[in-house]
Amino acid sequence: MLNIKSANASGSDANSAVEKIVNDIMQDQAKLVLFFASTKYDFNLVSKLMKENFPDIDVIGCTTSGEIGPQGFVEASISAMSIAADDFETSTYMMKNIRNKAILAKNDLIKAGEKIGLNTYDADNGFILTLIDSMQGAEERVMYVLGSTFVNLPIVGGSSADDLKFKETFVSANGEVSNDAAIITFVKTKKKFFLYKENIYVPTDIEFSVTKADVNNRMVMEFDGKPAAEEYAKALGVTIEELPNCFASNPLGRLISDSVWISTPVSVVDGKSITIYSAIAQNTTVKILKPIDTVTEAKKTVEVIKQNLPDCKGVILFNCTYRYLQLKKENTLSTIFDEFSNCGAVCGFNTYGEQLNKLHINQTLTLIAFGE
Repeated sequence: MLNIKSANASGSDANSAVEKIVNDIMQDQAKLVLFFASTKYDFNLVSKLMKENFPDIDVIGCTTSGEIGPQGFVEASISAMSIAADDFETSTYMMKNIRNKAILAKNDLIKAGEKIGLNTYDADNGFILTLIDSMQGAEERVMYVLGSTFVNLPIVGGSSADDLKFKETFVSANGEVSNDAAIITFVKTKKKFFLYKENIYVPTDIEFSVTKADVNNRMVMEFDGKPAAEEYAKALGVTIEELPNCFASNPLGRLISDSVWISTPVSVVDGKSITIYSAIAQNTTVKILKPIDTVTEAKKTVEVIKQNLPDCKGVILFNCTYRYLQLKKENTLSTIFDEFSNCGAVCGFNTYGEQLNKLHINQTLTLIAFGE
């Protein structure tokens, strides 16, 4: 049997919040616990308390910019989930120094996977969960190491956040807290699972070829041989000064394998270049995107989940903070949560970036759903 429980708690006292959560998600045969906490709480204390209550299983978590739990999309709280099953093994590794030394973790990652019998060529009997410190700008480095080492294992996750302060975020594995780190949890199971990404933006007819880019610094200098900011602004019919106000509603989409992978621009540099929250390589084709109806897309996503997992027991959502702000402005948060509540227990958080398989993306919802 597969049993999934989720919980949410708020209030000023971390001890009381964790106590409520533990009471709500404690269950026999629990194999993995995830928690997502607002920065209003002492994250070291929350991590310590969560691990003390689940000493014999993997407990992973991170800081957020809003939480997702049984009460829906909420803020200034802690959300958590426990997964219990007779066939569900985990192995967690904290990859440190991800900004400069991610590539050096390869051998340790292989050992972590092999601990539960997952090797570099496994495809359909497991997956990888990622929680990555966003402030290092190193998600691409982490995903490269994972994707090149575990060629066939599906990967899903999100980047930690800090309630829109954009200063310092944290991740946690079994009570140990760090930044400049990524939590990598290997899961081996014969239970059914389904990974998916939801876009609430679609391509326009405006297309560019990236002719000059700095991947390490997540910067695009030229579109079609001309200054990127100038071409972007011209395409949208705005001035370069007005351009940053258009980024959230008209992000860039990388066209890869007939799919759109979103990258959100951050700022204009020297009136010519554009910095971006996820790297875009030279010679990549991108399109300017436009928003579509968010409720309609949520309904479609739940339909797809149900088609793949008719007996869905629960879902973990990694939802971009920019998406959250858009849904909040539209006043559609409760409607959209009601859709996802049809998938069983729901837990997740608002991220500063999302991961799916080998890619790091923005302004996306990535998720993993579970069934028998």
